[in-house]
Amino acid sequence: MKFNPSAGVGGHCIPVDPTYLAHVAEQLGAPSTFIERANEVNLEMPLYIVDRVQADNGGSLKGKRIIVVGVAYKPNVADVRETPAEIVIDELRRRGADVTWHDDVVGSWRGEQSSPLGGADIAIVVTLHSVVDVPGVMASAPYVFDTTGKVKGAKTL
Repeated sequence: MKFNPSAGVGGHCIPVDPTYLAHVAEQLGAPSTFIERANEVNLEMPLYIVDRVQADNGGSLKGKRIIVVGVAYKPNVADVRETPAEIVIDELRRRGADVTWHDDVVGSWRGEQSSPLGGADIAIVVTLHSVVDVPGVMASAPYVFDTTGKVKGAKTL
């Protein structure tokens, strides 16, 4: 099975279970350096995405209207547990961006509603559901960054 980089991992297993395994292994005197490093990389990916988008957009995101496409942790599910979109959105807002999100599968999340596509300066695709209007994503902003590698014409990792 081929794995491609994305904005990070989410859900209830991959972000949690390896950390637990590494903790137990350490207690038993068997360091699990590889698991710990993989976890570090996964946790740093959302910030890497924001850094890339910022660098591609003049070095500042302050005042930029950004829409994050897909907040579920994986395609075609409405599960947002441990979603990397949360870190991406929080970091974008911390850097002064005006952030909304669009998800055809997740209607409401963190007290917010899914926004329609369009009217943004920047679109960042975090999760690409099969029902997403890909041409609509490309038309939603002059700069589109796709973490999934599946949106033709968008900037990618």
